[in-house]
Amino acid sequence: MKNNKIISIIQIDSPLYVNTLLSGMSSLYSYQDKNTVVVDIRSVKSDILWSVYGKENIKYIDEILNVGSSINTQMLKTYLDSKSEILCVRDINNILQNVNINYFFECLASIYDNIILVIQDKSVECKKFVLGISDIILFSFIKEPTSFENCKNLYLELSTEKTKEIRMLPVMFDIETNYDFDNEDYDFIYKELIVLPLSFKIKQEVLNANFLFNDKSNAFVKALDNLIEKISKSNCIAVKKEYSPCDPISKYKEIKSKIHKDLIVRMQEYANEKDQQKLRNIVEMQIEGLLKFIDIGLSFTEEQRLTKELSDEILGLGVLEDFLNDNEITEIMVNGCQNIYVEKNGKLQQTEIKFQDTNKLRIVIDRIASSVGRHIDEASPIVDARLQDGSRVNAVIAPIALNGPILTIRKFAKHKLSADDIISYGSANIEMINFLTQAVKNKQNILISGGTGTGKTTLLNVISSFISDDERIITIEDSAELQLQQKHVIRLETRTKSIEGTSEITIRQLVVNALRMRPDRIIVGECRSGETLDMLQAMNTGHNGSMTTVHSNSCKDAISRLLVMVIMAGVDLPEKSILSMIYSAINIIVQIKRFPDGSRKISEISLLQKSSDNSYELVPAFQYDIESNTFKTLLSLEQGCCK
Repeated sequence: MKNNKIISIIQIDSPLYVNTLLSGMSSLYSYQDKNTVVVDIRSVKSDILWSVYGKENIKYIDEILNVGSSINTQMLKTYLDSKSEILCVRDINNILQNVNINYFFECLASIYDNIILVIQDKSVECKKFVLGISDIILFSFIKEPTSFENCKNLYLELSTEKTKEIRMLPVMFDIETNYDFDNEDYDFIYKELIVLPLSFKIKQEVLNANFLFNDKSNAFVKALDNLIEKISKSNCIAVKKEYSPCDPISKYKEIKSKIHKDLIVRMQEYANEKDQQKLRNIVEMQIEGLLKFIDIGLSFTEEQRLTKELSDEILGLGVLEDFLNDNEITEIMVNGCQNIYVEKNGKLQQTEIKFQDTNKLRIVIDRIASSVGRHIDEASPIVDARLQDGSRVNAVIAPIALNGPILTIRKFAKHKLSADDIISYGSANIEMINFLTQAVKNKQNILISGGTGTGKTTLLNVISSFISDDERIITIEDSAELQLQQKHVIRLETRTKSIEGTSEITIRQLVVNALRMRPDRIIVGECRSGETLDMLQAMNTGHNGSMTTVHSNSCKDAISRLLVMVIMAGVDLPEKSILSMIYSAINIIVQIKRFPDGSRKISEISLLQKSSDNSYELVPAFQYDIESNTFKTLLSLEQGCCK
């Protein structure tokens, strides 16, 4: 074992004094051909302090620890300068709680002759971590009463708490004050006091190591030599996991991993059980039995947490289950295993929840895809799917997702919204709802337009509820979301390519096939491409009252969007003919917008009507005025085409 050491310096006063000490020690070790790394976890601003000493391209421990199980000595040798390195932090708490922190120091110890760890005296968790990992602790303070008193108290505190032999040395910065120690304090604590004379000149000279250490008569160099000699003669303790704030977490994760493996084996006999609640009860009983069998002494709270987490991982979507059960959350966005965002009350916010690693996230994605007969792999890295409750799911993985697997879940509301809900939420007024109700009953073809997340599918669900029960309705979707309540509803869903690259069934094929199924109405969840041509043809050939949605920013843009998508069908038709087909097929366009406050409103309802010169024009029937926050009626029900 190399005689390398972890030297911890506790900053009690100004960081500039400590940086002088750190820079001096690093320079002297370099002068002695010893490799040194400074691990600076004083604060998130430590990197700024180092800029004074000309240290650029600071590296961060957070970024290293984020690679999780990939940490190893060879990786660190490639990433770090093996001669001299400065490592800072972005988030101190996450560093101390990371399960890989001790192994990280083990790897550093195999690369560097000395590891200098520097913390602030106010961090309780940092002090505990230092006690568990250090060979030597240096208490740096200034020669003045307050600093001396703080140092004394900290020295006594750590002397009481330490559970192993650690050499503790006080280091005083002598800034030429008239202060003298009390003899009793001096004799009790400072028998090995190292005094570092510190002047402005010395602080400048530290920046020029070659000049400084060539002058052996320099008082600062002599004191530093004395300190380094005391450190070198101290016993070296191998880096061990004697204490770390993450130890309880490591123990919990180890227990959880063991029970998880045993649980999977035990649950194989229930593979054909479909009742989710029954399965959850079985899982909970199995976990209870395993906990009693291994007898690891978890608290009641820890056992409850372990049971829930394992149940969610075995039967659900792991750490996402709580978000799925929160009715205020409408969308879940997972950007790699470490970043999860949610939309709550119309606003995006980042959560503190994370997946343990990328593999756990991939398991969740694969489980969702396979539950609806779809797959995702490197050859087919995109999948659209749905959850059992109808929530829409999109997942993207490598090689096209560069920052790890991406999972987006647009939740399906457990409470099916009604027209009254739309009015109560301020998304429309009663006149608009009455207008749309009459339009549906009179079999007008309706196009719902809006941006992503504006609520197009939700509104389509509401409008479709106005259809009478004696009609045959066929719904066509990529991932089935529509929840029509009528008795005679046929639901069709697309199928992606198989692993062999065959057997794909597109929306366009389903629209063509629906025409052979004697529909009264066809509802396409969303027109995105060439299927728009077939949908328009269906609307023009007797299937009145059909509905669909499209992504666009206004009623006028919706027509242009339809035009582009018909062209995407590959037909050789002049633009004028396509527009004529659109105008004769679509009767009403409903535009939805999402506003900065998170609210969603019907911003416009327009009619496509033939003008006096036989051309078509958009005639607004209702518009939302953002300044007055009111819906303006521009056409009465009798004036519209819905009579």
